[in-house]
Amino acid sequence: FMRKSLVSIGFGLLLLIVGIFVSNLIIDLNKTEPTYNNNSLTSVYVEVVKNGSNKIEIERNGKLKSSNRISIISEVQGTKKKNRNKSFKEGVSFKKGETLIEINSSEFNSTVKQSRSELKNLIASVLPDIKIDYTENFNDWKSYFDNLSVENPISKLPNSSSEKENLFLVGRGIESAYYKAKNLEERLSKYKIKAPFDGILVKGNISEGAYIVPNQMLGEFIDPNNFEVGVSIPVNHIEKIKLNQSVSIISNDNKNTITGKIKRINRKVDEMTQTIKIFIEFNNKNLFEGKFVEVKIPLGIIPNSQIISRSLLINDNYVFIANEDNKISKINVTPLFYNKENVIVSGLNDGTRLITSNVSDIYEGMKIKVVQRWEELSNIL
Repeated sequence: FMRKSLVSIGFGLLLLIVGIFVSNLIIDLNKTEPTYNNNSLTSVYVEVVKNGSNKIEIERNGKLKSSNRISIISEVQGTKKKNRNKSFKEGVSFKKGETLIEINSSEFNSTVKQSRSELKNLIASVLPDIKIDYTENFNDWKSYFDNLSVENPISKLPNSSSEKENLFLVGRGIESAYYKAKNLEERLSKYKIKAPFDGILVKGNISEGAYIVPNQMLGEFIDPNNFEVGVSIPVNHIEKIKLNQSVSIISNDNKNTITGKIKRINRKVDEMTQTIKIFIEFNNKNLFEGKFVEVKIPLGIIPNSQIISRSLLINDNYVFIANEDNKISKINVTPLFYNKENVIVSGLNDGTRLITSNVSDIYEGMKIKVVQRWEELSNIL
């Protein structure tokens, strides 16, 4: 039994000695500096830092809407008359003052003529009294009577020469008949809807002969050259936004730059998103109603800073650089402003060689080979 115990103790001591030896060997390996073959060093590109003033810009998306837009709604009823020049269809352009749509007004026109005739009859009945009692104003009334036609809109009544004359005319119903006729004339004008500005129909498909009823939506008419887009920006940037500030559309083809101006700023903050809406106006015939666009809004500049790709910023607080020994080092930086692709940072000294290559398994102290700077490569290309 004693002999078996001594064997077990000896075997245990042997295992302990082997364990200590292996542990020390691993520690020594970790302390040993790795050796590199210059031919197998990782090649990297660098950008030499040169701090300067960098623009702050935010990019937002929004849908274009015409600045001048009206809904065409009927206030009267009747059948649509045929327009001999243009049809009331989507995509048809009209000049200011041109008739967009006309509703048959023959029946109502007769009512208007009747009211004019009634006014003329009343004036005829009071002319003898005016000639006797209000001689100084007789010529004006006689001229008005002679020029009044049931076929044409009536003009303003002559001014009364005295309070007594005015009471006389009111008592005879002249003023009441005049305003009745003017009211009917105003309603008659609603049978013909005219373009208030140069524009184009974006909705509308009323056929000739179709029966139209009051309050019926007939179409939509817009100015195709003036548009606006509303976008939301963080409330902490609102002090950097000014009215009439220039804003550009980021073109898909990167060929044409379309510039507009900030025309309105809402003063209410969206409680959920803590943003404020601003409205940018564009005057350009190449834009379209309803199109989604991306705009670039300038917010000023940050001096003594460097703009870098967001992919180079690690954990939002440091970047990798190539030090004087051609080894990788980490430098802490302060992010000042982010946009979609880049970030503006401070904390990099001029002349620092910033690693711009995408190096796999990169670590601090890693030996590298700087083969080309980005700006030199671009000059060659």
